[in-house]
Amino acid sequence: MSNLKVIPFSEILEKVSDLSRSNTDQRSRIKGIVNEVYTLDIPKEYDWYWLKANSAISCIAEYKSGTVAINTQDTAIYFGSGAVITTNMTGRKIKFSNNSDIYDFTYVSANSGSITPPLSGSTNITSGGYTIYKNIYSLPSDFDRFPVNGGLLFYSAGQPSPLPELVDDDYYEQVNASPTSIPEGCRFTEYDTAGNMQIEIIPPPSVAYILRDEYIKILAPMLETTMGTIVINSNQTAVTGTGTLFLEMNTGDYLRADRFGTKGESIWYKISAISSNSDLTLVNAFRRDSSYTGTFTISAEPKIPYKFHNGIIYGAIRKILPDEKDPMLVYSNAEYLKIINDNKVLEQSRHAKDDVELIAEDFNYRR
Repeated sequence: MSNLKVIPFSEILEKVSDLSRSNTDQRSRIKGIVNEVYTLDIPKEYDWYWLKANSAISCIAEYKSGTVAINTQDTAIYFGSGAVITTNMTGRKIKFSNNSDIYDFTYVSANSGSITPPLSGSTNITSGGYTIYKNIYSLPSDFDRFPVNGGLLFYSAGQPSPLPELVDDDYYEQVNASPTSIPEGCRFTEYDTAGNMQIEIIPPPSVAYILRDEYIKILAPMLETTMGTIVINSNQTAVTGTGTLFLEMNTGDYLRADRFGTKGESIWYKISAISSNSDLTLVNAFRRDSSYTGTFTISAEPKIPYKFHNGIIYGAIRKILPDEKDPMLVYSNAEYLKIINDNKVLEQSRHAKDDVELIAEDFNYRR
């Protein structure tokens, strides 16, 4: 048995390979399946507390100083005295008084800009009123979903109020393009250029305020490296590599000298620092009577509670084995469901008012 309570990624792969009777050349395929269970299957079963994260969205006040002039069916817009337009207004929305449409705004100069699409209607705007506002904001890069009964929180008098997430039908009935100081809802929109999800605040902010963002985060896939060889002196923490790529891994990952055990017999050492591709430091000294030179494994560990680690193993096995009558598949499926259900019961039982649901009852749980 390994010296750790947790099960590092590489040891999970070895156990899955053995229990599923997979060939050694299937390791890349097994890596993909294990990470699929880890990053997708287990997280979607429930709003686990250990997946919850938070950030803040700084909403920007509208800008409406001075007046504007623009001709119908044109895109060029000119601002009168009192208006100072800045480059960071590009990408925001603009709405004109006495014109019902909303336009995308692009900065041109301190007193001019352009809109998309062209101004609608048959009347030019001269010395008209306007508002430039930002109603769409990017969510964190590790955002997956809002928790049930949570999400964006607006604080009023110190009391948080979740903003309801509007589906399309409700959005079209309730949306208000006129900025206000109190948000009433939100809606997911497109992704930004960095690939982050974006959300629309409804109505748009008229003043600057903060929205707390409580969300379920995405787990990054686990990695391992075995490239090169290492040297560790007896009772020392320094590790020197030859042909190694230590910087591909992270502080907090685990190192194993393969000669002294693999799979369930692994002896893992936690990494405290990585200074280069060929130098790292262990938390605890390498406890051997002599120095070690040879092959190694550096492995990430699952960033979830250890009581789910066997669930990753059984969840992967049930995806690998093709025969639904295979006793190992039947056993793995039962063990996976038991681990998930037991942990749901443990988590929900902390709150007496919550109903305890099993996976079999949770067929319509939203993703």
